[in-house]
Amino acid sequence: MVSLLFFTSCHRQQVKPADRKLNHAPLVIDYPAGVMVAPQKKQGTAPAKRNVTAAEKILAPYRIPLLDTNTRQMVFVKSNGDRVQIAMEEMAGKYDIILFNGVSNPVPLRIADLQGAFNRIFNLWNGDKKVRTYPSLPEPAILPFPDTLIPKSFRNHLSGLRNRDRKIIITTADTLVRKFTARIIPGIQWVEQRLDTRAILKVNFENDLITYANTDRYYTNGINIDLQAAWLARSPLHTLMIPYRHQAFVTYNLSMVQDMYTPTDTKIAPALKNDRPYASYLYFGFRKTTADPIRKLKISSQLDGGYLGPYSPGSYLQTLVHKTFPTNDKPQGWSTQINTDIILNYSLQVQKALVSNEKFSLLAGADIKTGSLYTNVGAGMQLQAGKADPVFGINENTAWPELECYFFAKTHVSLVAYNALLQGGLLNHDNIFTLKGNEISRVVGTAEAGIHFRHKGLGIELAQHYLSPEYKGGLWHKWGRISLLFKV
Repeated sequence: MVSLLFFTSCHRQQVKPADRKLNHAPLVIDYPAGVMVAPQKKQGTAPAKRNVTAAEKILAPYRIPLLDTNTRQMVFVKSNGDRVQIAMEEMAGKYDIILFNGVSNPVPLRIADLQGAFNRIFNLWNGDKKVRTYPSLPEPAILPFPDTLIPKSFRNHLSGLRNRDRKIIITTADTLVRKFTARIIPGIQWVEQRLDTRAILKVNFENDLITYANTDRYYTNGINIDLQAAWLARSPLHTLMIPYRHQAFVTYNLSMVQDMYTPTDTKIAPALKNDRPYASYLYFGFRKTTADPIRKLKISSQLDGGYLGPYSPGSYLQTLVHKTFPTNDKPQGWSTQINTDIILNYSLQVQKALVSNEKFSLLAGADIKTGSLYTNVGAGMQLQAGKADPVFGINENTAWPELECYFFAKTHVSLVAYNALLQGGLLNHDNIFTLKGNEISRVVGTAEAGIHFRHKGLGIELAQHYLSPEYKGGLWHKWGRISLLFKV
């Protein structure tokens, strides 16, 4: 390994005049460095100066010297003694800089690609200012025992890992006019991911009054405000989402959710047995959805954070609504609701298209939720029929459709390990009434069906939801949903 402890210069270095006279002889570089690629007559131009300034800004904090040379030939000497000779005249106009980490082959780059490639070529870690020389084209591994003792299939696997290209994700807007063209660089595979640049606000209102038979129990009301926006990709929370190393279409969402739950009958004081407890929560969620148009795969990951208990406005909101409408009675028993606790939950969903075309799609999926609110695993199906946005994103030079009109249906089955809305929070056990683990249903099914309509920037969605009993002796439940969509 080449050590960087002896570098004392972190600014652009000029080749000595004595060396410039030998511009027909190769210049030898046997240490990590960046070498500018530019003919002498263009070195003083504004674009060239901007390239040098941009390169210095990236290399200087790591004490990587930036060389500006006129020589026609460069020889890069690797730590194992191999020599790589490059004709600089052939590089001019095609590349702006050559990066060399002293271990692997030199990598020619455009300035626009320098930042992304630099961290990988020099094996930098997040926030780390120490350079670790690491081959972009990995060298053969030194095995501690004879290679013949390793099964052939495993040797092939190791060989594949050693020779695998390093993937660099390039994010482009879905409004990009020109098609992304990856530059061919040894050891690096460029992967384009297109970012949905639309800003869409969706307001969801759910209530068990919105149904063909008023139930007024269990999940009694929910408000969900969801914002999709491209600027959310710059949030530090995106580093907590599931990474994806293939071509894809990406959207980011930020949501606020307030839900409330009641026993079977709110008109009488709760019996505190054979029923579900009062509960309410408020949380914020950050979600990333990645859709792969090649593999017909969709991956969603979400982080939720908030709180459960009296400080969420469930009791206040339901009491206010029931007082406003004279046909409703004031709910009895919010004083017994599940007490204050922290919500921190992470969920992951993977869906695979069984059928996907312009007018019809059928997806099968699996998901997992874990944390202080829910812990469960599940599987389900999703159907969509009609004119809708492409399930896996749009292609280059393609606009989103102005009209959407489709029918959708979803089914889902969950294996429940923990439910704080029935069993109480993980940290605070000071509750008047909760259900024990042997009282909750371990298998819960849900279904939803509805219609969606959108024209340009406005849309509406109507749906009916069904839920199997969540605890032993519980009843089936249903509620309706109204969603309004706005382009912002």
